[in-house]
Amino acid sequence: MTVYTLRPDTQAHSEPGHPERPERTAAIAARLAADPVLAAARAAGQLVQIQGAEATHEALLRVHTADYLDRLDALAASGGGHWDADTYVTPDSPRVARETCGDLLTCVDAVMRGEAQNAFALGRPPGHHARPGAAMGFCLVSNAAVAARHAQAVWGVERVLIVDIDVHHGNGTEEAFADDPSVVTFSTHCAGLYPGTGRVEDIGVGAGRGAVVAFLALAARGVPAVRIVEAQPERSVVRRDGALERAARALDQPVQPLRRAVVAAELLVAGRLAEGDGEAPGLD
Repeated sequence: MTVYTLRPDTQAHSEPGHPERPERTAAIAARLAADPVLAAARAAGQLVQIQGAEATHEALLRVHTADYLDRLDALAASGGGHWDADTYVTPDSPRVARETCGDLLTCVDAVMRGEAQNAFALGRPPGHHARPGAAMGFCLVSNAAVAARHAQAVWGVERVLIVDIDVHHGNGTEEAFADDPSVVTFSTHCAGLYPGTGRVEDIGVGAGRGAVVAFLALAARGVPAVRIVEAQPERSVVRRDGALERAARALDQPVQPLRRAVVAAELLVAGRLAEGDGEAPGLD
């Protein structure tokens, strides 16, 4: 069985003319509702809608700093405004963000209890640019990162793989786990776009250095207990210009596991592998 959460009414977090707006999730919800295969799954009890509570302050603190959460609440309480040039905050934005994040935590709980084989959380605002100490790039709460820490803290999960499918690099998600080998972030994104991070040479720091390659090398002996797929509504691109080979040589690791991961990501996002100069053929 698959469970899903849906927050169709997020008007309380909106700004006229801004690209991150309620119509994004409304459009996805409409497509899901119109799909005959999904309709049949719902009728058969194989696809079930659930709803979570707001993510608690304790859950958010596993990723975000107390100072950031206080400043976010203060901006909202003052009537709202812009955290940065891209990211707006309304008086209700923190609540909407906590609800969206809480839905994802409820999905994790459903899977870990064995009530569902997999789960899908549809909500906004998005999360993968939100840094531990700051909002960024339309994002207020790092939803996937909070879900990963929830799985570890509440369910005792040892290893988590986060697959981030977007044309933009999920810098906030990666930053949350840069020095932690227990959580691997696998991001598909196009080089040179916002926010300018996510080079193939960036493989973590400290104890987390090389975590992606270490995970792939261990894949034959076991898989993570939880996979969190974080998707944004843009087509994604995996760039291949010899960088995989260079990274593998630098880490003294075989390239084949890395290539298999790229192929898996390609299948997930139905994108394109860009050759040579990084141009992505077939994307329009």
